Amino acid sequence: MKKLTSILILVSVAMLFGVVYAGNSLGSGYAVTSDWHGKNVPPGTLVTVTAMTTDDTITQVTFLWKTPSGNTIFTAVDNTKEVDGQYEGKDIFTFSSAHTQNVTGDWGVQALFQGPDGKTKEGIEEVVSIKATSFFVVPDIPVIGTLGATGAALLGLILFNARKKRLK
Repeated sequence: MKKLTSILILVSVAMLFGVVYAGNSLGSGYAVTSDWHGKNVPPGTLVTVTAMTTDDTITQVTFLWKTPSGNTIFTAVDNTKEVDGQYEGKDIFTFSSAHTQNVTGDWGVQALFQGPDGKTKEGIEEVVSIKATSFFVVPDIPVIGTLGATGAALLGLILFNARKKRLK
């Protein structure tokens, strides 16, 4: 039994590291992710998107924030190239942009990696590569949801007991 538990824990840890690694994969040399990757975003929350590359010729990244209706409402340019670790012996350069979301729905952010060998894309010059990420803004108030569920359960119990007493 102890052996089975140990094996399950090791497999779970290995799967966890595999998922984290896949989320930030730089196999193409370019990647983008957000601090809310895979999670629902409450309205009014600041979301930070990070673009990563191993291409040392990239001089800046332009971020295009797209609303659920597809309109670009916020454009940010980051030319502060920071080294943040290594991937397969190459430095990882990071760029970031942050924006507060107030519109519910499926948001998208495109990261346009710019360098001297790029072409004009999306009206932006010197684009070498484009990567995108998305997240979903959901109107959710956890406290009211929990209180509502608890209240409904208590109301059901009260009604059940009242009906039970009437039948006797």
